[in-house]
Formats: sequence, structure tokens, C-alpha cells
Amino acid sequence: MKNKVLIIFKYPHGYLNHPIVKKFSNYYDTEYLYVNDYKNKNFTEIVEHINNLIKLKNIEIVVFDVDYFKFINFFFIKKINSKKKIFITGDDFEFHEFHSVTASACDLVLSQCPLSVLKYKEKGYEAFFLNIESSKPSKNNESKKEIDVLFYGHITPDRKIILDYIAKEGISLKNVGHEDNITMLPQDKLLNLISKSKIVLNLSKTRSTVLLNYASESVYKFYYQFKGKLMVAGLHGTACVSEYSPGQALLFSEEEVPTFFTKEECAMILKKLLNNDELLTKYTNKYTSKICDLFEEKKSFEIIYNAIKKSNHRKVELIKIPYWYLRMSAKQILLKNLKLSNLIKAIFQFKIIFTIIKNSSFLIKLLIVSESVINTFWYSIIYALKSEK
Repeated sequence: MKNKVLIIFKYPHGYLNHPIVKKFSNYYDTEYLYVNDYKNKNFTEIVEHINNLIKLKNIEIVVFDVDYFKFINFFFIKKINSKKKIFITGDDFEFHEFHSVTASACDLVLSQCPLSVLKYKEKGYEAFFLNIESSKPSKNNESKKEIDVLFYGHITPDRKIILDYIAKEGISLKNVGHEDNITMLPQDKLLNLISKSKIVLNLSKTRSTVLLNYASESVYKFYYQFKGKLMVAGLHGTACVSEYSPGQALLFSEEEVPTFFTKEECAMILKKLLNNDELLTKYTNKYTSKICDLFEEKKSFEIIYNAIKKSNHRKVELIKIPYWYLRMSAKQILLKNLKLSNLIKAIFQFKIIFTIIKNSSFLIKLLIVSESVINTFWYSIIYALKSEK
């Protein structure tokens, strides 16, 4: 009989959620839920509901999806009653400092970026690289290559400069990028285009104009981020030319994924490959072979499965939880389902706030309690006014 796993997602997102469920379902009896569905429950009620579900269904392992949703924080995870807790992150680049604190409540860290895995290992965590794309090459890999170069994804000002330069250099580029999620191509149409392309162009700079890092807020304009399209292209039999990122450098050599820093280098590499069919075939074969090797189940998730089975896991103990983390956590706990109509219930959430700051200095206690009182009344009024519109 398989062990039971519960995956706690932030909200429905089929493209990202379903592959994770599928990976775990191959090894476990897997269930999942969305925290976003509990719109009428506060922090305490959500914890109680999940713990009742765990007890009812005899769930042993709980997996937490943490990105861009600070409600799933250290204190939330600590209150969940399960034998083993696993932390999953896909976009760790911007929230690594926050996630590093949250992860200390878990037994294992799974990240979709190989560089992120090393960052957690550096701090002492047991961390593993998790592929979430389809584990099998596409059946459309033999499609006729009608497109020279394909770009898809968000179009930022920086990316537009590169794309415009490539087109100006006379390179045949099919650009199906978008400036918002509304204009995104349906996934099946996009995958079909990838299969018909000779080269997928991957641009790795993060999209935001200023990065929010809790250790050094608003200092850097961008990071070079590991992108999933590196994997998707290879699974569909297509070569990839990529802007540099340290994560991909850990997995691929220059003979597998040609890499550039500037628009001029990008155009030069594309021309070189498109003008030499034999060279392009050589790169494509080495790259797709590497992708198939990376996605072989025994070399990917089975390693994670064996790590989860271990009876003892190396835990990271924090010297302290920083003020900024306590402050953000307190705010998220209080604001969940905050309304004027249930203000009394919200006030009872202060018991949790007092618990999480009990080992802090008097000044930190004073600051967090004061801000929590202001937030409770201010946001209950704001939410009430919004609901009347």
C-alpha cells in the first residue's frame, strides 16, 4: 500500500500544479487542496480543517507550495500535523531569504532551479532538483521544422531590444511573446509551435524592473533566472539558444545549449547554427539526449522518493527569526478573511501573534503588536468599503 501525501497548493494553476501531482502520484496515494479556496476561513480555521483532513485520511506526508504566497509560512507549516513536511519552490530567485526561513519548518526542500538547490544545501538543508515538465519526450518530435527561431514568454523592454535586433539582422523569428497573461497562446498550440521550430530562444533575465530581496531590498534590477522552457524545448526535439543563467550552466555545457550575454552574441550564434544544418543537428541531438537523461524517472524523482523514505532528516536550526519575517507573517495571519463582520474572530488571532513573537525583544514585540492592531482595524474597513462597491 502506498503512503498518503497531501499537497497544499496556493491556488489552481494547472500548468504548474498538475505535473507536481503526477510526479507524486507515481509513488504515493496523492491528494491536494488549494488554500485560496478557504476564502471564508481565518488562519486558525484553515489549520484546523487541514489537520482534520490529515487525521481523517491518515496522511503521513504534506507538501507545501510556497511561492508568492506568504500565508504558507514557517508558523503555518509548524502547525500542520504530519510525520514529514516537504517544501517546494519554483521561483526561489526573488524570495530565497524568506523561503530559507520557512524551509526550516520542513524536512526536505525541492526546487525547480539547480542553483537554488545549491543555495539551500549551503545553508545545511537537504535539497533536491525537481523537474516538473513532462517526463517523456513529445510524440511530435518528428514534425517538419518550418520555423527558424521561436520566442515565447513575457516581452519586457529589455527582451524587446534583443528581439528587435535579431529581426533587424535578418534572422527569421516567430515571436509569440506577450505583455500580459491574457494574450498567452493555449498550451497545445504553443507546444505544437515548439515542435515545428529549429531553435527556441530563451531569455533568462527576470521580468521585474526592480527585485525585492529581503536582505537587500530594491538593489538589483534583475537576476539571471533558470527557465523551464530550457526543458520544454528539448522534450519537443528542438534546440535551444539561451541567455546566460548560472542554473542552466550547472546542467548544460556550451555544446548542448549555446549561451550569450549580449544581443550581438545572440544574433551571431543563431546565424551560425541556421547556416549550418550539420552543426545545428549536432547541437540538437546532444541537447535532447541530455534532456531525456535528466528526465529519466530513476535519475530524477526516485532520488527524491528515497530521500523522503529516510527515517531521519537533517534539520536546520535558526538562531532567530528576523523581524521582517515576523512582521510579514503577523500581517498575513491577521488579514486572512478579515472583515468588519468577524472582527471579534480576527482579534482572537492575536493569540497566534503573541506566540510567534514570545522569544523576541521588547522592541520587536511592541512594534509588531502595534502594527497588528493598526492593520486589523485599517484593513477591515478597507475590505468593507471594497465589498460595498
